[in-house]
Amino acid sequence: MKGYPKDQDLIQQTLAGDARSFENIVERHQHAVFRLVYRLLKDRQEAEDVAQEAFLRCYQQLHRYDPSRPFTPWLYRIATNLALSRLRRRNRYWLVPWDPSNETPDSKTAGRTCEGVLGAGPEEAWEIKETKQEVLHALKSLKPIDQTVIILRYFEELSYEEIAFILRTTRNNIEVRICRARQRLRELMKTVSMEGKHKGMWEGEIKSCSPAEK
Repeated sequence: MKGYPKDQDLIQQTLAGDARSFENIVERHQHAVFRLVYRLLKDRQEAEDVAQEAFLRCYQQLHRYDPSRPFTPWLYRIATNLALSRLRRRNRYWLVPWDPSNETPDSKTAGRTCEGVLGAGPEEAWEIKETKQEVLHALKSLKPIDQTVIILRYFEELSYEEIAFILRTTRNNIEVRICRARQRLRELMKTVSMEGKHKGMWEGEIKSCSPAEK
């Protein structure tokens, strides 16, 4: 039985002239890319346009992809830059609240869910989702770049190195920006209790900021 092809295999086949291989890449990643840009743009039509443009740019620049690196962060870099450019043009710094119940089964499969990541039961999973919903409501008061690092870290669950690659900066820069963004979120959520059992989901990696980072 033929194994599930890797992204790198599909990319090589695409570069060799197999158009169907790129269609497979789009089918594999389209829900995750749409979800990412939709959280930033808060507009379904704009998100669809940006996601489509992201895959067009991806196809045009595929020869520049380094197959020794993971493909998803490379694709996210294209989509994120396009979404941030769109936000800068319209000067609208807000997010759509994410309702997991609105996701299609395919998008749930394509993305990472709370249950899959944390092994939570139904009640725990709902608590996590509610917490994420509260955070997303608060996120809309942050600058687009701060929204982006929080989304990439805690909703797409990317590493600091992957986020640094996407945003063309250093890991240290990302750590400092996430720390500051989380401090701002805590200020915005003073009336919301974050002391529950899933507090560590947001505060586990960075215990505190140094005076220099503040």
